[in-house]
Amino acid sequence: MRAATPTFSVFTPSHQPRFLDECLQTLRAQSRSDWEWIVLLNGGARWRPETPDDRVRVEIADDLRGVGAAKRRACALANGEILVELDHDDLLAKDCLAGVAAEFERHPAAALVYSDTAQITQDGGRDDSRFDEAQGWVYQETEVDGRPVLQALSLPPTPHNISYIWYAPNHVRAFRRKIYDQVGGYDADLLVLDDQELMCRLYQAGEFHRIPRCLYLQRVHDGNTQSDADINGHIQRETVVLYDRHIEANALAWARRRGLLALDLGAAHRKPAGFLGVDQYPGDGVDIVATLPGRLDLPDGSVGVIRAVDFLEHVPAKIPLINELYRLLAPGGMLLSLTPSSDGRGAYQDPTHCAFYNENSFWYYTDDQYRTFVPEIQARFQSSRLVTYYPSEWHSANYIAYVGANLIALKDGTERCGGLVLCDSRAGGRAPVLVPQQARAVSVGEPAGVGEPVGAQG
Repeated sequence: MRAATPTFSVFTPSHQPRFLDECLQTLRAQSRSDWEWIVLLNGGARWRPETPDDRVRVEIADDLRGVGAAKRRACALANGEILVELDHDDLLAKDCLAGVAAEFERHPAAALVYSDTAQITQDGGRDDSRFDEAQGWVYQETEVDGRPVLQALSLPPTPHNISYIWYAPNHVRAFRRKIYDQVGGYDADLLVLDDQELMCRLYQAGEFHRIPRCLYLQRVHDGNTQSDADINGHIQRETVVLYDRHIEANALAWARRRGLLALDLGAAHRKPAGFLGVDQYPGDGVDIVATLPGRLDLPDGSVGVIRAVDFLEHVPAKIPLINELYRLLAPGGMLLSLTPSSDGRGAYQDPTHCAFYNENSFWYYTDDQYRTFVPEIQARFQSSRLVTYYPSEWHSANYIAYVGANLIALKDGTERCGGLVLCDSRAGGRAPVLVPQQARAVSVGEPAGVGEPVGAQG
């Protein structure tokens, strides 16, 4: 019998009930019994458990279109204080719910907790496929309920990792109901990437914590969404759109929770809430009057995020400037920059511009092979996003391209981030399909993570 108010509401939308009986077996095997399972059938699917269980609630929702709408409906039906996502073809370790509960007890402020995971084949056997470990994937042998599996160690919850679904927390994902409601829940209009979009909003509301154990088995088969080339291509493009929309807010939340500062350089350029404005002249929005690259009166590593929109091109001493910004940033802190690119006319048309940048300019701060040619460079970064684009149709018509460069400060204590690291031997991250550094196309639309949100980007 279930408790009057279950602690856990496990939710599973399903249009294909083939593996639901196995899902139920792993729920009934849990070391904690204070759960309910909400199965939301859609697309004409029908299923009932062979053995009745009053903890199982089966709802029909053939009227819904899209996974975002299905998960929103399922969560609306939930009674538990912790929501746990279980895909309709996956399995939970026997102590999964106990591990989730213990992690929330250890971290009362947590919005979401997640575990390591392993893949299994369609018939439930061991799957040994790996993504490129040079991209930061880390694996180890383990057993889950007596079953030998290849455990993938999930990446830590950094702003970069949260903002890209490639690196974001995988299953098991569990979140507090009250914070889920606070951020507005799943977006019912999303047909893909509903998890990435929700996780970004949850991250801005509260802490994420990783459980360093394999509590979830993810089934790999031809029916997986990412197996469809067209759908997967759409996911890859929209992943970057969501990254651009949320990276600034995610970096700001990360900095705030660590007691770090957030700086906006050239504070006249639409200083966002939560940032301290830095400018060489006093004025509205200016909190710190200073002339870069002169040393700011702030301790080393005291800043979590620096926003430099239409700023770098105004400082002639490029190397001292980047070195000073690097000094200020904490390990893993981010520089979010947006600069008229020398690939267009905008870099040269303004008579106050005295420094010039394009994508290649940032290689000297992210790649040791280039750094050796400029020994004065002290800054060491990992590229999070490097792209050239036009902010609007007007910019495109007038050949005013911008380069967006979001960089992660690599210092002792920097947590592992997804993507290729060229600065040293640190493990960097994972990119199963697309490495962020490879985005090079010039396109219309401004990344929403810096500047005004306009639309799609390169």
